[in-house]
Amino acid sequence: MALPKSQLQRSTEYWFDDGNIILQVESTQFRLIKSVLSMHSNVFRDMFTLPLPNDEPTVEGSPVVVLSGDTSRDWKLFLGAMYPKRLMDELPSLELITAILRLSKKYDCPVFRQDCIQRLKSDFPTKLSLYDESDDSWSFQEEDDMFMPILALAKEIGLHSILPTLYCIMLTMERETYLPIVLDVEDTRFSTADRLACTLGIVNLLRLQSETTMAWLSLDAQSSSIPAKSCIQGSMCVAAVKKIILDLAEAHHPDIYVLDIWVDEWGTDLCRACRKKAKEVYKTGRKTCWNKLPGAFGLSNWDVLESLDLE
Repeated sequence: MALPKSQLQRSTEYWFDDGNIILQVESTQFRLIKSVLSMHSNVFRDMFTLPLPNDEPTVEGSPVVVLSGDTSRDWKLFLGAMYPKRLMDELPSLELITAILRLSKKYDCPVFRQDCIQRLKSDFPTKLSLYDESDDSWSFQEEDDMFMPILALAKEIGLHSILPTLYCIMLTMERETYLPIVLDVEDTRFSTADRLACTLGIVNLLRLQSETTMAWLSLDAQSSSIPAKSCIQGSMCVAAVKKIILDLAEAHHPDIYVLDIWVDEWGTDLCRACRKKAKEVYKTGRKTCWNKLPGAFGLSNWDVLESLDLE
């Protein structure tokens, strides 16, 4: 249903005197230039090759195209990327990335979309080597409680390959924030599917790390890594392992170490040979954990997830 003229407002930032097309989003009108829209968007390029109906509404001689299903806020952010006011901008906000990904998918703007997708993929990679090369910084402005919006965005735009790393970071690096939400079934901030994936992930990752990265803590005679064959401390190294096991067991919630690097404190009381053996087991197990990370959350393997990404 068309809005009354009295309810329409012109954008104060994106109403160009030389514009030749008006996009109406909700109650806001943007007067833009067809050639610029066509340069960035295949959808608009194709749209503008078609003749406009004779009864097409106009404002100051420019045809008006009503875009349903979009928000004026998303379009304002999107146009900010299309018409940058600065040569080099600071890190984009998550809100800007979200708006660009929504609209660049709908209006087929591949360059904008690919840039934002690469940012998310660099932050939540599918390769362990890339994860290890990343630092603590993000490719967008860091915000409080930002991982749940990213999770929702990934599902909305079909970016499946970032989900395993994202889930795992939420349950490890950000466990103080997200673990209580996962465990509280009355908290509606998690969808049923996400809560199920995370609950499944907690159980599977704890089991997986006990069989891989933390297998050096096993005191089973047949599978024990410690004492190593060339151990020079014998029972002292075994006692050190028992102490580590007790220390880890005292935690209110067991820690998940599948993405962490080796913790030097673990090897403090081990002899050189046992410490080397434990680190080897941990390093090898970490690779195994990474390969099995998607399955821990009930997802397909890395290759399948990448093939499902809608890029």
